[in-house]
Amino acid sequence: MNDNIFDIISKRATCRSFIEKEIPEEIMDKLLDAACKSPSSGGFQTYSIIKVTEKEKKKQLVQLSRNQRFIEKAPVNLVFCIDFRRVKRIIEVEPSPCIETDTFMNFWMGIIDAAISAQTLCLAAEAYGLKTVYIGNIINTVDEVAKLLNIPQYVCPVIMVTIGYPTSIPKTSLKYDKSILVHEEEYKDIDIDVLMEAYKKKDGNQKIKAAEKLVEKIYNTAKAYHGEEYAEKCKQYILEKGIVSTYQYWFGCYYLEEEGFLSMQGYKEFMKGQGFKWL
Repeated sequence: MNDNIFDIISKRATCRSFIEKEIPEEIMDKLLDAACKSPSSGGFQTYSIIKVTEKEKKKQLVQLSRNQRFIEKAPVNLVFCIDFRRVKRIIEVEPSPCIETDTFMNFWMGIIDAAISAQTLCLAAEAYGLKTVYIGNIINTVDEVAKLLNIPQYVCPVIMVTIGYPTSIPKTSLKYDKSILVHEEEYKDIDIDVLMEAYKKKDGNQKIKAAEKLVEKIYNTAKAYHGEEYAEKCKQYILEKGIVSTYQYWFGCYYLEEEGFLSMQGYKEFMKGQGFKWL
């Protein structure tokens, strides 16, 4: 067991390959205890954690998360949710003037509370040789995830954490240095040359050959989002460099609106159905 918190933070890495080994119940209990001791807005703990271990449910989570097969292979998946249902139930007994489900501020704070809880668990998991990966894709199909997990009104899935024992120790990804991320007293734009140098140091090794189909995909995405002139600018830049960069690939080919994903109207309807009025 590693109890050096700075060492844990430094070595923590996303893992997408797990062995089929169960997590001992006493360890899982300690991780969940840690998650439930995380700080929260007002101390209200307006979040819940749904632990998913059933094979059939994990298979369905795979389908709802862009078919990422490791979700099924890992022993445990944890769905972190905003949860105002407990508050609503308590004030039915103890009348209180609560409008928490009607304001965007509380929606925002609920996401933060759930994320803090999730990260607390992820760091605690590292101490026991376990590895994790955040699955944000569940928000693309949040309505279907809610049905699968029988999530009632005033509860909303936020993020999923897949956890298990790794097949091998994953490599930590490069991060921006604090000189890029930390600002003194007020926000100040970094010189663009300094920023680009840091960006290339962090992501510059992730180069993909500018294959015709890939370039065309990015072009079509750019055209749909920003118009033909901008799309042509993207295309010419890629052709001149002969490679597709990190941002160009992920924003142009992967993180896209897809069939089956909720639209903005879909999110509004889901939130309304869950009893929230903040959209």
